[in-house]
Amino acid sequence: MKKIILSTLVLAFGTIYAQTAKPQANKIDKNLVGLWKGSEKDQQVRGMEKLWIMERKEDGTFMLLFTTVQDCKVNQQVERGQWWIENGDFHELHFNSGQTDVYTYQVTDSLHVKFRSKEQSMTMASDEYTFVDTRIEDEDQ
Repeated sequence: MKKIILSTLVLAFGTIYAQTAKPQANKIDKNLVGLWKGSEKDQQVRGMEKLWIMERKEDGTFMLLFTTVQDCKVNQQVERGQWWIENGDFHELHFNSGQTDVYTYQVTDSLHVKFRSKEQSMTMASDEYTFVDTRIEDEDQ
């Protein structure tokens, strides 16, 4: 019983720490900084379309707004986290779960980045999870 309580406390404190942790200085690819949009369908969950807007900041933090559509139901979720480049791969730490996803990525031009999943914290419906982020341009520029 003591082991279960201790394990629960460690998990709870770890989750709280992950949600409140300050971002650390990590290697940033400036090509990825900015406001981006993307979408995918049937790759994470069969029958679900997922659309997002992501802001990646130069300080290595991100904010991600997901909209999911499945069976005529629409849901939205906001996630915050930290991102960095390590060994040439894109890492995305989600503060709410404390989990990190890892992707290979290719900047195809100044407006597009192609990502391919390397390590995911969740089970995917597709064996090969890929998507393209498109930069949302500032019309004043």
